[in-house]
Amino acid sequence: MTTYCAAALFSFLIAFFRQSSTEDSIVNVKYSREPLTGMEGQFLTMKCMVEYSEVQCEGLKAWWCLPGEQCRPFTSPDRYLIYINETKMVKHGFRQRDVFIQFKNLSRSDTALYQCIAVCRHPETSAMGRLLSLTVTENPNKKQENGQNQSDRCSMDMILLVVSFIVSWIPEM
Repeated sequence: MTTYCAAALFSFLIAFFRQSSTEDSIVNVKYSREPLTGMEGQFLTMKCMVEYSEVQCEGLKAWWCLPGEQCRPFTSPDRYLIYINETKMVKHGFRQRDVFIQFKNLSRSDTALYQCIAVCRHPETSAMGRLLSLTVTENPNKKQENGQNQSDRCSMDMILLVVSFIVSWIPEM
């Protein structure tokens, strides 16, 4: 019985200190754990929430990236729209920065793992979220639309060819 009580107390203390250290840290990165799925050609928005101490974290920068040796921010304005919203939190001295990335036109090549990073310039403190999986599926209407357009174009080309051939045989008056 005493072993059980000691184990329960130990588990409680670990959970308590882990929770308080996370809540009181200089910078935290949070977002959904659920994998994302999108379809080719569609828009898709991912949101990252960064909570940080105004006093302890100066010069905060936060961005989405593809994880690797250098997790660089996305910089292709023709493919991505990046916007940021910042608010004061109820918790005194803390702010929340929401970092959004919107894919303007999903493609199969966007299927990857993504990560949100936050870095305080002073003191050099950083935090990163877990890897977020994005899977882009093929648009079933894409093949049909392309096939119809190609077929319609061929039909129109044939009609124009026949009409031009007939017109060329009509004698001039």
